[in-house]
Amino acid sequence: MLAALVAGAPVTAQGPDVVRVGLVRAVFWPGDERLAMALAEAAEGAGPWPGLPHPQPFPITLILTRSAARFDSLTRNRLPAWSGAAAFPASNTIVLHVSGDPMQTLRHELAHLVLARVAPHAPLWFAEGYAVRAAGEWDGLDALALNWRILAGRPPTFRELDRELRAGAGHARPAYLLAASAVLYLERLGGDRGLAPLLTALRTEPNFDRAVRATHLVTLEALEAGWHRDLRRRYGWLLLGSSVTLFWGVTAVVVGIVWWRRRGRDRVRRAALDEGWDVAPPESSNA
Repeated sequence: MLAALVAGAPVTAQGPDVVRVGLVRAVFWPGDERLAMALAEAAEGAGPWPGLPHPQPFPITLILTRSAARFDSLTRNRLPAWSGAAAFPASNTIVLHVSGDPMQTLRHELAHLVLARVAPHAPLWFAEGYAVRAAGEWDGLDALALNWRILAGRPPTFRELDRELRAGAGHARPAYLLAASAVLYLERLGGDRGLAPLLTALRTEPNFDRAVRATHLVTLEALEAGWHRDLRRRYGWLLLGSSVTLFWGVTAVVVGIVWWRRRGRDRVRRAALDEGWDVAPPESSNA
């Protein structure tokens, strides 16, 4: 089905329709005409991209659906259940299950297509981190989530991060944030040029490790260690906060226990003092 839509097979009255904007061809089902046009226009004018401000334009096929079953059919059930979109660089095609913020999702998937034309063999963590960075899927709440992840244990290696990105939704979301933080770290290493030096190297050097060495004069292992240090420095403030919170929390519990026990002892003492004490009835007065 996907191959037929990408190839531009004729549509039927019950099937999808097509709208074109420049080099973008949007396929949609009845009811999504306006959304298809808006997304096609956004795709046509998308950019600039981190480290790639002026990529060469290329044809794009965008397929929109609101049906989960149709989305699974189009992607051949190869994606996790929580996934809402997929990019296929070989055919420059994006399949989007319309939900949430389709504009942001579209930009994420477009970033995959753009990056694949420059660095088709980039590791998964870099590709996903780049897409999160390019789509602006990063805010203060995400930084807080990273703090909790760092608090839970050591940051993952790049290899472990690739595995987590393929895991269930509970692992994938923090993994996307960590991948984005690694790309942001690489962007800072590039100084004023950001990711441009690395992406330029990846055009001619498909091996990511060698491209990193040529650009930043560090091995991938050293890059990983530097990223871990950067994570703790930038997002590890919750470690200190949690230790202070834990200290005062334990202190409050101890004080509460002492107060409760003291109150119990005082109640016993008051009861002992009251034993045998008779209170005389008040004297009656004669008028």
